[in-house]
Parts: sequence; structure tokens; C-alpha cells
Amino acid sequence: MAANDKLLEIIKIQQKTIENLTAKLEETNAKLEKANARIAELEEQLHKNSHNSSKPPSTDGYEKPSPKSQRKKSGKKAGGQNGHKGHNMTLGKPDRIEHVYPQHCLNCPHRENCANLKVHDTCYTVDIIVKKETVKYEIMECDCGGIQEVAKRPAGISGTVTYGNRLKALVCVLSTKGMVAMKNLCEIIQGLTGIKPSVGTVSNMLHSAASMAKPIVDSFQQKLLQGPVVHCDETGLDVNGKLNWVHVICTPGLTYYALSEKRGQKAMDEIGFLAQYKGIVVHDFWNSYFKATEAEHAMCCAHILRELTGIFENHPEQKWAREMYYELLFMCRAADFYNQNPEIDSRKFYMDCLQQRYDAILEEAIQQNPISEQTGKRGKKKKGKIRSLIDRLLTHKGEVCRFANNPLVPFTNNQAERDLRMVKMKNKVIGTFRSEQGAKDFITLKSLTSTAAKMGITAFDALFSLFLGQFAMGTE
Repeated sequence: MAANDKLLEIIKIQQKTIENLTAKLEETNAKLEKANARIAELEEQLHKNSHNSSKPPSTDGYEKPSPKSQRKKSGKKAGGQNGHKGHNMTLGKPDRIEHVYPQHCLNCPHRENCANLKVHDTCYTVDIIVKKETVKYEIMECDCGGIQEVAKRPAGISGTVTYGNRLKALVCVLSTKGMVAMKNLCEIIQGLTGIKPSVGTVSNMLHSAASMAKPIVDSFQQKLLQGPVVHCDETGLDVNGKLNWVHVICTPGLTYYALSEKRGQKAMDEIGFLAQYKGIVVHDFWNSYFKATEAEHAMCCAHILRELTGIFENHPEQKWAREMYYELLFMCRAADFYNQNPEIDSRKFYMDCLQQRYDAILEEAIQQNPISEQTGKRGKKKKGKIRSLIDRLLTHKGEVCRFANNPLVPFTNNQAERDLRMVKMKNKVIGTFRSEQGAKDFITLKSLTSTAAKMGITAFDALFSLFLGQFAMGTE
């Protein structure tokens, strides 16, 4: 009996040891599974760049990916096509004419009266002359018949010595269109004109122009509220060493920028546009835009294509991603066809067929990417980036495919991204704005010059007419 009791004790000890080892093995497997998931996530991040994610091209570094355009080759040769209307430089009457003589005629005393000389060929140069012009205004007074009257100073002249409107317009153009930093701007003006304004003077010119432009720019919001479709986006801007956000609301004819310390709902409330807008807002999947409950929404499919590219490049087994990629492109080409041929009435039927294929691809994706069971933890189940994209495409199918059903809605949000691109360029050039007022002045003038460009007006002409008090918006 004693021997049996001893054996039972040994068995119990071994069973306990086995249980402990099993528990440790399960714990080790869990840690290993977590580590493998983390390694896969980091490897995926390592392979992400601007063409397969929402990362900007500036983050690609020196190992930039090969260009992979979504456009297909047309088979046409590069350059202007047959029948293309060319544009040549318009030449007016020459300001002066210079004769170029043969070498043996240079020292000939009879050259001016030589009957053998004739024009063989003509060529032109178009150049500029930049010079400083100082205008003295003598303010006249008159005492006529007992009535004494003194003339008013010309508009824009407040002190004894004032910079002219052309110089002010040039300064504003270099800052807002040329993205030149203050110090470099002063040096450029000195090189062109011989005048070297101080940084403070340049800042005052910009603030003066922004003050005149603000009522015009503020009216853009009301014009945008009347449009059926607007584009929205945002980008970071450094102000006094802190991250702020520039929000853009735009159409092909108008651009309105707003500066805020916040990116989300608080910024939307400060701007106040989306709470009133009842049209269609084109944007990415930034959740704050969906707080505009009165508006309809359309998603930027370019963002979706990049995400799908990242999935099928980093996870070749996810074949549905490539199928969805080409399905969206096919829908885009079909929408372009129907937009160019509105008389064809098969659009709804054809687009419904394509969207049924959209649903079938998502069903395949859901089967391949089920949500794993979550044990021992509270809160939402962890989906992962692939399943999260699938759910977004499913939940927001109407917003993703809105371009297919509405000719006014574009496939991408490129309009807003183009309008924000130069704001980001300014931030890269100067590093940071030294004051909030300077940043606000910049985006106000940028709103004006961007809108003017869409109207076919150059930035210089827009700003020069602004200083003259003659800038007029017209219709979009």
C-alpha cells in the first residue's frame, strides 16, 4: 500500500507539472501569435509608401517607388495631336529695332546708305525692364471766390513716403504664390528694384492686403453654400511652433481656407459651413465630416484604391482586393462614358449591375476575413485593417458609389488636395509661421489668389486690382 501511495503522489506531481507546462505553452503560443501579428504589421508598414497608402510622397525618402499611374496607355504619341489648336506668344509692335550686320560691313563708312543691304531674316526677343519709379504728388489747394479747397491724396497713400501698389502686389505674389520666405523676399525685391523693404514692412503689406481681401473671401462661404457639390480636406500647418490645421472648402470655381487649432468637430463648428450645407460633400473617410447630417456624402475613391493596392501587394492571398480595385476603376470609366454621353439612358441599369458585382466581391472578402472571437476582454472586437476597410466599403457603399449614380460627383477628392498642396509647400519652405495673424493673412490671400486663378485671373492682377479697390468676383 505504501508503494501505491507513493506512486499516486508521483502521478499527481507529474500531472501538476504537465498542467503548468501546458499553461506556459499556451501563454507562450499566445505571446508568439501576438509577436507574429506585430511583425506582420511592422513589415506591412515598412512596405507602405505613397502609392499604396495615404502616406504623402514626401515620406517616401530616397527609395521612391516606381511610378504606377492608374491611367492606361492611349497609344498616341507624346506632344500635341493632329488638330490641336496651338498657342503662340503674341507679338505687338516692337519697342525698338536693331540691325545686325555682316562682319565685313561692321566698319564700312557707307553702311547706312548701302543699296546692297536688305533684310534677310527677322527674330525677336521679349524681355522685361524692372526699374524703380518715384512719383512726387503735389497736393494742390485753391482759393476761388472765397471757397478754399484742398485736393485729397490719391487712394492708398497715407504717409509722406509710401510704397506703390505694384510693389505691394509683387510682394504679396511672391509670398502667397511663390511661397518665398520673408528674408529671401526682401532680397529678391532689392535685386529687382534696388528697394530693400524690411521684414516688418513686408509683414505690414501682407496684413494690409489680407484686411482688404477678407470681406471678399468671407463672401465665398455663402457662394459655396449654394453649390450642389463641394470638396473638403485638411492639412497641418505649423504656427509659432505648434501644429494647426488648414481646412479647405472648394469647388472648381471657388476656394475657401480656414485656420484652426483643431482638426475635428471643434474646427467644423468654428468654420460653421458644414452645419448649414445641404448639398454633397466629397471627402475622405475622416469621421468628423459625417457630423454634417444635413448634407449627403461622397467618398474619395483614390484613397480607397491606395488602400486596396497596399492589401494586394502585402497580402497576395487577398485576391478580392485586386478585384475590387479594378471594379472601382471600371465603374469610374463607365461613369465618365455616361457623363460624356448623357443622351444614353442605360446608365442606371448598367451601374446597378456593376454595384451587384461590388456586393459579391465584398461577400467574398467577408468570408475570407471573419472577425476572430475575443475571449477574456471587454470592448469592441479587434478587426484589423483589412476587415475594417471591408466594413467601411460595406457600410458606406452609397457614399463610395455616389459618383456612379450622380454625374455631378467626381471619382476623387483631387480638387481639395490640389488646393491644399501649395499650403503644404509654404509650410515646408518657411518651417513655421511666427504668428497666428501671419498664418491667417496667408490663407486669406491664398483663398483670393486661388479663386482668381480659377477665374482665369493671374495672382498679380488680382492683388494689384485689390490694392486699387477694383477687385470684383463675378459669378462662379
